[in-house]
Amino acid sequence: MKRIVFIFLAGILVCSGCSRLDIAYRWADTYIASKVDDYFDISSEQSKALKKDIKKDLISMKETLLPIWMDRLNKIQKDVDDGSLNDKKVAGYFGAFFKDVDQINSHFATTAVDFISSTDTKQIEYFKKSFYKKNQEDLEKAQDSAKLEKKYRGKYEDVFEMFVGSLTDQQKQLIADNVKAAPYPAELRAKNKAFVFKEFIAHQNSKEEMRAFVQEYTTQTDKFDLPEYRAAYQQYQDGLQTLITRVMTNLTPKQKIALKENIQQKSEQLRTISAL
Repeated sequence: MKRIVFIFLAGILVCSGCSRLDIAYRWADTYIASKVDDYFDISSEQSKALKKDIKKDLISMKETLLPIWMDRLNKIQKDVDDGSLNDKKVAGYFGAFFKDVDQINSHFATTAVDFISSTDTKQIEYFKKSFYKKNQEDLEKAQDSAKLEKKYRGKYEDVFEMFVGSLTDQQKQLIADNVKAAPYPAELRAKNKAFVFKEFIAHQNSKEEMRAFVQEYTTQTDKFDLPEYRAAYQQYQDGLQTLITRVMTNLTPKQKIALKENIQQKSEQLRTISAL
């Protein structure tokens, strides 16, 4: 179940792999609906209703979160300009970002509840089969630690390069060391998803109970996490924060210029979203 709710978040975070935030925003409703369709085989009517509700949620998020993000980017840009970006500030920005991410699910609570209310028995069965298949694939992938390290090393390098340009050998080594020391808990994540899914399916014979579960889950996600997954994920976050701090506080002069230019671009894209 966690994967399905996270699909609503993924529509926003898809911009992490996209250099244009405004384009990601424009396509978020279509992206999310297509991912939900993968799991539930939804009808065209459900897809239209889902896209409409997601657009409302995105507008609400735009009005509440966008000013905060724009202000944060302006502060980072100022820190880069005057050379005051330090460990403490990077940690603060990083912590604020993850706090925002943790709270994003709640913005889609009503939409998630309305959608699950629209599903029928056949779609729930389709969801069960889809979930089992995809989660098993995730578990199998999680067993290949070498491949996972390569995957996340590449992801981190791509994101850093999107903001600061080409990385130095030292920075690449920092990333490689971090991926080994604080790996993403892929196997525990898959097991955690299976646990939450089992909790959800226990209510499949009652629409009222399913709605109540989805409502509670989207507003109190951590409540349903396995303790071992939550601990591992916190360790991963701490490691990632350390990596970001080390890279961002040891930029070359050329990288600082690139960071400033990219922050300006992202700020302009956020302003474009704000005007939509």
